[in-house]
Amino acid sequence: MIAYERRLTFLLNADILSDMKTFTVRQLDREPALVLDAADHEGIARIKRRDGRTYCVQPEVRRAQVAALPDFESRIKKLFPQAIPRAQAKFFDKLLAGE
Repeated sequence: MIAYERRLTFLLNADILSDMKTFTVRQLDREPALVLDAADHEGIARIKRRDGRTYCVQPEVRRAQVAALPDFESRIKKLFPQAIPRAQAKFFDKLLAGE
């Protein structure tokens, strides 16, 4: 019998400390919805083969989700309808600089 010494390497530590869900190919075959739901919830899911190779499943980002940002310009205009005078802006800049 060959003696086997298990040392913690960077890659092994990364696997231990990772929050990513890891599934087997068998789980992917039998319960694909479970793997896809985990990828949706966590942002990514890892599939591991018996020989140790791993693959990542990640949901595509929809353009509608990215484009759904609020209209910040209208919010700023609502909060600050008029620009402050130049002298007041210089005074504020000095306050920020700690002068």
